[in-house]
Amino acid sequence: MRLRQWAASGSGDVLGAGVLFGTDRVLTCAHVILDPETGLRPERVQVEFPALQGLPRTPRRTATVAAGHWVPPFGKAQGDLAVLVLDEAAPVPSPVTLHRTLDYRGAPVLIDGFPEYRSGGQWLTGACMGPGGEGDERVQIDVTAPGGLRGGFSGAGVREEGTDRLLGIVAQADESGTHGYMIPAATVAKYFRRFAERYVTGPHAVPGHRVVSAEAARAARPHGLQRTVTRWLNGDADAWDTEILFIAEKDERARQALYVVLNMADRELSPQLAVTPMELATPGEPASPGGPPPPAGTPLLSRAGISPRVGSIGLVLDLEGVALDDPGVPELREALAVLRHELRHAPRRHPAVAVLFADRSETEPATAVRILRELAASGARLLLVVRDSAHGFSYAAAEHLLPVDHAQHWLQRIGTRVDALADTERRARRLFQRVEPHVVDPPTATSLAARAALWTVQLSTELRPPAGRGGPRLLEKLSHAEQAVDTYLLRATGIEYELRGMLDDHLRLRALLRDHQARLARRGLAEHPEAVGPYREAQRLLMAGPCPLADAERAVEAFARVVRRLAEPDGAA
Repeated sequence: MRLRQWAASGSGDVLGAGVLFGTDRVLTCAHVILDPETGLRPERVQVEFPALQGLPRTPRRTATVAAGHWVPPFGKAQGDLAVLVLDEAAPVPSPVTLHRTLDYRGAPVLIDGFPEYRSGGQWLTGACMGPGGEGDERVQIDVTAPGGLRGGFSGAGVREEGTDRLLGIVAQADESGTHGYMIPAATVAKYFRRFAERYVTGPHAVPGHRVVSAEAARAARPHGLQRTVTRWLNGDADAWDTEILFIAEKDERARQALYVVLNMADRELSPQLAVTPMELATPGEPASPGGPPPPAGTPLLSRAGISPRVGSIGLVLDLEGVALDDPGVPELREALAVLRHELRHAPRRHPAVAVLFADRSETEPATAVRILRELAASGARLLLVVRDSAHGFSYAAAEHLLPVDHAQHWLQRIGTRVDALADTERRARRLFQRVEPHVVDPPTATSLAARAALWTVQLSTELRPPAGRGGPRLLEKLSHAEQAVDTYLLRATGIEYELRGMLDDHLRLRALLRDHQARLARRGLAEHPEAVGPYREAQRLLMAGPCPLADAERAVEAFARVVRRLAEPDGAA
């Protein structure tokens, strides 16, 4: 459908496009309905239905923004969504729904927009290329049809060619019109949860019983396990398409840490992208009940080096206590059906699928491994999370899902991280030697690389004949060793950054003190009675021995105020 500026005459400039849901809801971009002259949101928008055939004139309706369903553009490529309510039901109800897709890469799409001088609209073809935009809220589309995306396509529906499923709406395009960005279903659902309950279909990436709160995300540990999973989610160079992760039977903290990372990787749930509707709503407009939780300030866990790419998780299959393809679990059955469909119809897609606790599934181990092997062969990237190495599934996975030399390569990968740990600790020790004489209580560099190196030596002995490839027990040891090394590396890196920050602050304060003193000296005021005392106090704190940086900061600023008063005739800074 086409959106125009509202005018009593029925005329008005074309603003863009939108998608009708049900009888009276229209999804579009927030920027589409902003008045191009004033930049303000109009009270009413005119909606037209030019695609309806056999009518003497194009049906029109007026519409207003639904309460709590307005998210203007913010950041570099975030938000920009609105839902309109028609003042009268549409001429024909729409059965369309938005569909969550596990992996957008390679999906062929059709776009129907209303560019200038195309009163009946125009179809374009293209292909989804993957996540894009700040926070990965959007999906890049490469347009293959002549003409490209241009004014009039914003808010237009993006349909998957071949299935006609609505994947999202167009949000923006580059100047050439050959590349654009779509706001996908999961991003819409993140902002408009009530709307999503009625009009967004397809499996959730993370099952409802594994959704965590922002509070849980802030408290989750261990970080090493989370960093290990993040590497797989982000497809790091040293990550494999099929990984196996062991979590001890009674380690509930580790389970929670795993769920947190998977939540953070989901475009719809990611806590660090949560936005308070009150902050985005128009003044006087109430926030949407049941909307996203308030932001937590600094992106959660980012300081620990744990930042999975938003949208990187395609699907989480929780098999604990259930069987694969169990008809009694409709959510699992739907998720597997969608996964198989996408793998079959889009060979470029490689969705990341976390398989939780298949060793606690009611499916026979051999059957579970056969199904998972088929998914992997079709292109799915698998993270197999298991509780221990004694279960039959672990043996079957080691035998049929992992390469023969998997343990050897895994040990080499751990060794590379141990080397990185040793290098980080050496740098931290050098920084400590420079910081410790000047700053009170700097963090002490860790010395854990030697212990981790010993583990690699011990584990390497289990790979020698007759052990050979290493069975599930060795894989379990490797998994826990890698998680520990990642924890050590994160800790050492954090200390290095903290020490470097302290050193930089100390050097900055010394430079500021020197510059202010030089400013006085140029005016012959270096020995001015009002300046001597503050200068010596700041110099003492910075040079005589360890001091709190905050005290030194205050002393330098006190001297700076004296300099400004003496050096400027009017006392200005």
